Amino acid sequence: MSNPVAYTRVPELAVQTLACAVIKQAVRDALNPMVPLEVQRDAQEFLAGDEWYRRWCAAAGISPVRLLSRRTAA
Repeated sequence: MSNPVAYTRVPELAVQTLACAVIKQAVRDALNPMVPLEVQRDAQEFLAGDEWYRRWCAAAGISPVRLLSRRTAA
């Protein structure tokens, strides 16, 4: 039988993994010229440090450093 302590971090790990996947997808969307322009702009605004970006960074356990400047995202 498994040690119950080994599973205590599973929900936290799942949230961190999801948060990292959201940020990674935004990077892909922002940089891919084949993505619709509206989706690119949304991703660029997200990566420029909007409120949702900061929330996902907190969930991922990473510092919410802007990956794009607001000037680039506009």
